Formats: sequence, C-alpha cells, structure tokens
Amino acid sequence: MALLLAILLLLAAAASPAAAEDDVRYRRTTPRADLDRSGALLRLGIPGGRAWGVESALLRVPRYGAAVTVGLEVADDAVREAFVRIAWYERAEGRPRQVAIDDSAPATLGPGETVVVTLDPPDGAVAYRIRVLARLRAGETASVRGAVRFAPPRLVRFATPLTRLVPISP
Repeated sequence: MALLLAILLLLAAAASPAAAEDDVRYRRTTPRADLDRSGALLRLGIPGGRAWGVESALLRVPRYGAAVTVGLEVADDAVREAFVRIAWYERAEGRPRQVAIDDSAPATLGPGETVVVTLDPPDGAVAYRIRVLARLRAGETASVRGAVRFAPPRLVRFATPLTRLVPISP
C-alpha cells in the first residue's frame, strides 16, 4: 500500500495541472461491479464473466502526443489481471462507433504498478474513453470488494508536438 501511495504521489507531481483531465467522471461498465471511492483512490470489485471495470466519459483526442498513466494494485487472488484499455471512437458525442482498442500490459496480484498507455489514435478517431478493467481467474465467480485499487487515470501531455528531424543544409 505504501508503494501504491508513493506511485500516486509521483504521478501527481509529474503531471502538471494543465496536463490532467480535470473532473473526468467514471462509471461502472456493469451495474454488478462494486465501486467505492476512498479519497482520491477508487476501489473496484469485479463480477464473473468477461473483463469489467470503469470507463470515462468521451474525451477528445489531444492535439499533440499524450499518455495515460494509472497506478494499479490487485489485492485479491481471484483477479487474474487488471489493465487499462483505450477505446477509440469516430465521434466525440452521442453513441459513437468504437473503431479500435489499445490495451496496456496487465497488472497482477501484488504491490501497485504504474501502467502507462501512449495515446496513438488510429486514422479517423476523434475521441477516446479510458477504461480500467479486470478479469477473474477461471472458476471464480466474483472478487472481494476493493479487489482492484487505482487512482483516477491521469492524462500527461508531451511538451512539444512530435515532429520529424530534418537535416538543414549549410
């Protein structure tokens, strides 16, 4: 838990206030999931079946490069893995069609891990959702409350646009 707190403090210090998505709301991907808030920390309980968790509102693709960072901790052996998914959409309003997904490497049982997903939108994507999801081990029907713990994901923008270096002739 101390490691997770240290990760969260490091993430907060590394991301400038202008780089964070302030006041992004998250909702459960299924009403059967438990979601508790303890200060800035979110605690999630996972029902059986496919990957479940929370997702953000639709967010516009940043003009310049960015990454999403999340400190994840899996605290229940029933959870096989937790991960961050970026779901890409063709529109930024209404009920747009999902055009692609990018998943992070999984976090497993143990001390907190920092998961980073670089935003690399596919052609035609103008919006995305951040999802924090988890899957149970085969044969498990549900996790305990608070089995997956995480702070709200942070968007960290790169300071300058990504450009190609072009040699200058003398």
